[in-house]
Amino acid sequence: MCRIVASTTPVRRPGLPAGLWSLAFSLACACASPAQAQCEDVFADGFDAGAAAAPVSGSGTIQTSDGATHVWYYRIPAHAAPPHGHPVLIWLHGDGGTGNGYGSGFYPYTDADAAILVTPSGANQTWTHAAGDLAGQPQDSQFISRLIDAMIANGVAGQPIDPDRIYVGGESRGAYMPYYLLQRPSTKLRFAAVAVNAGLLYCQAGDADCEVDNSMPTNHAAATPILHLHGTNDTAVEPPPTALFHNPIDWNADWRVFFPMKLWATQHGCFGGDNSTGQDDGVLQETYTANTHPARRYDLTGWGEACSRYQLILVEDGGHVIGGQYQRIWSFLKGYCRAGG
Repeated sequence: MCRIVASTTPVRRPGLPAGLWSLAFSLACACASPAQAQCEDVFADGFDAGAAAAPVSGSGTIQTSDGATHVWYYRIPAHAAPPHGHPVLIWLHGDGGTGNGYGSGFYPYTDADAAILVTPSGANQTWTHAAGDLAGQPQDSQFISRLIDAMIANGVAGQPIDPDRIYVGGESRGAYMPYYLLQRPSTKLRFAAVAVNAGLLYCQAGDADCEVDNSMPTNHAAATPILHLHGTNDTAVEPPPTALFHNPIDWNADWRVFFPMKLWATQHGCFGGDNSTGQDDGVLQETYTANTHPARRYDLTGWGEACSRYQLILVEDGGHVIGGQYQRIWSFLKGYCRAGG
């Protein structure tokens, strides 16, 4: 839990030079919006970059209402839990993967910050893309919901967790899941921040909790910060990329990557829709190199400082899933705590 500092003006994390993302914080939280707190200095100062990666610490199972048993893995850091429990990063694998040892690139960073890395396995090595529970399909979103309930109630392997610092993200097929979980009633207000690496959003027939055509208070009210990474040459996530991405981003023309985020941004005054003032293009905040390709980080601060919580990383000529971004993703996520914490 963090102290919420009362303020009439939303506070944003100060901008950092390229490659230097929040390596130190202070011990309070400031309100980044009426519904979202921003965490500072709960974590260690710096990273154990040279630490050798060890295997997962253990695994567990969760049963969903259809009687299916789902498996999840976890890694307990050597560092003791902070006063209010360990932060938790739930990181979701792509198609054909499992949670066993997945996301080991986070180990040097989550370990140093006393965070538990949780890596569930989707049913049949994939994920059911649905916010609700669809008859005849694996209940993967329910699985994650029940897993969060269990971790809050019982901790992880006897270790307490901080319910205000639960983060979720994933890659490829697993990267679709945060957008569904942000709509599911039992999970949409649970996350301090989410990260999407090469994911998108669509709704299946019968999924009453999913809405993709319009920004709706019922579905998109969560003020959760979102980081979305995508390559301009990603042909694995449909629809195919546009012929040319704009600089700055034109959200109308380049919708195929960014349209899910705007559903939530609209609800919080961070996206207009008609782009009559150009504010929907986003603001270029940083340029860096990702795997030899130019990468540009944008946010929606054209609509106000609180809108920095909606961030896009676009990698020119980047393919499917932007690799090597573990430190950058974790640095974004850990800067936030859940509202009311």
